[in-house]
Amino acid sequence: PPGGFTTAVAVFGITGVGASELFMYPYWCVEKGYARFAGKRDGTGSWRDRALGWIQVMHVDILASMVIYTIATIAFYLLGAGILHTRGLNPGEKGNMIPVLSNMYTQTLGSWALPLFYLGAIATLYGTIFAATAAESRVAADLCRLLGKFEPGDYTSRIRYRKIFVWVLTCISAGLYLMVQSPVSMVKAGGVAQAAMLPPIAIAALYLRYRQLPKEVWPKPWITVGLWIASLTTIAFTGYYAVLLVIKK
Repeated sequence: PPGGFTTAVAVFGITGVGASELFMYPYWCVEKGYARFAGKRDGTGSWRDRALGWIQVMHVDILASMVIYTIATIAFYLLGAGILHTRGLNPGEKGNMIPVLSNMYTQTLGSWALPLFYLGAIATLYGTIFAATAAESRVAADLCRLLGKFEPGDYTSRIRYRKIFVWVLTCISAGLYLMVQSPVSMVKAGGVAQAAMLPPIAIAALYLRYRQLPKEVWPKPWITVGLWIASLTTIAFTGYYAVLLVIKK
């Protein structure tokens, strides 16, 4: 269908663990003390054991996220394909996204499920906004540090900039919604933007793997192979989409 590939790219960018989550997770690790508990690298065996232990915790984080996101995505996809598609319902029109999506629950569980769906929608959307704003405010504060607005060790200034960006980003999100008033279009635009960020993230991950990661904690070969496969797939897919855009113009 028209615009189908753009939708596919958007889905690729936001389904499961998207670019935003990949930006968020390092902040989670830092603030929860993963590196602090591992301790300063001193070349001893005890440091290596602690570091590998916290890397295992990260593996558990990744595995749990993958399982939860995969199950939720497949379930949501099957409900949408089985119920919305067969009835010709499209949540893409302005103002009808939530009412249309509610059919996935009311058509299977009954009309009594509608209030529960709305409660779940509010919780999900609020949680998304809350988590995204908290994470992006940290990224924006780091950007200000890189621009020389404050010194790397100035924690007070970092917190101040973070609080400023919490308000700024919230106002920007609200303003964009009031101007566009099309959640589906905004989700697609955000998905494409996130997909565009995936190749730089993949390249950065490869750089860190080979240039920054201490040899004492190098991953097993199959993990490195998986990293290369994921990186090359991401770069190839988004690169193909970019080429198509250039050709169409």
